[in-house]
Amino acid sequence: MSLTRSVARLCSLLVLSLSFGGTAFLAAPTPAHAAASCGVTIGAGNFGLTLSPLTAGTVDTTASLNFACSGLTPGIPISLCPNLDGGSAGGDGAGGRLLKTSGGVSLPFQIYQDSGRTQTWGSAALLVFGATPTITATPGAGGTINVTRQLYGRITTTATTVPGTYSTDFVGQNFVWGLNLLSCAGVTIGFAASPATFTFSATLVPDCQATSSSVEFGSVGVLTANKDGQGGLGVTCTSGTTYSVGLDNGLIGTAPTARKLKKGAETVTYGLYKNTARDQPWGDLAAGAGFVVGGTGTGASQPFTVYGRAPPQSTPSPGAYADTVVATVTY
Repeated sequence: MSLTRSVARLCSLLVLSLSFGGTAFLAAPTPAHAAASCGVTIGAGNFGLTLSPLTAGTVDTTASLNFACSGLTPGIPISLCPNLDGGSAGGDGAGGRLLKTSGGVSLPFQIYQDSGRTQTWGSAALLVFGATPTITATPGAGGTINVTRQLYGRITTTATTVPGTYSTDFVGQNFVWGLNLLSCAGVTIGFAASPATFTFSATLVPDCQATSSSVEFGSVGVLTANKDGQGGLGVTCTSGTTYSVGLDNGLIGTAPTARKLKKGAETVTYGLYKNTARDQPWGDLAAGAGFVVGGTGTGASQPFTVYGRAPPQSTPSPGAYADTVVATVTY
């Protein structure tokens, strides 16, 4: 009898020990876990398909995380620890994440826990990215959970950001869940619930902008000699973007050197040129490729001088003569 009781007590202790060994957290009894099933899905985060580096600046997006469970004990809270690493594009070494083009060009990127984007979304195993949020939910009477949480993404572009498609893939993320877990701080083990691969991406497109200043000829008495003036154009194009700048013939002009300043029905003929000698007319592509100027964008404004000349001609009546010329940047 004494031996039988000892064996029975030993078996009881072994069963208790195995119950504790079956979970990573302070948990409910093992039979409750055997029927439990949890999964996580995360949608893509897309910052946009037509972003201009010249104007985009800071751009935000969101992605949705869904945490769903079944077979749980009603009323007992479950916590999810959604650890996020740096993604396939990696980080900057100081806690910032990156998006990259296929050619390896980087764009600063980050994921946050809050809509104000003040608390980064990190990983218990990679503390450089910040803390892991703790997502806790309580199963209802049916023993199920279905909750959604937003990931808040942000990129920062500058005028010198190179156009291209930037992305990062999050593959095989180490999400874990457990019972009675108050905080995910430092937790790297538990029941696995890894989401399928999800992506954050942004497409930055080539863009150009232009500014201008008037070509001023000043005052003149009679047009018996060349009357020269000059103005300017400032062209800003995205880094690496090739472009050309053409000038049309004005309101009633017929050629780059036969534009017309106008006052009522009277006109003064003038031309616009690419060089100070005024022997290289500046027109548009309709006049031919040799009539335009061009360059390659850097993200900064690139200046061009527009040289004007009104040649000797019959002098019309006194007054102010003007024309409007449209500059077109082609890229």
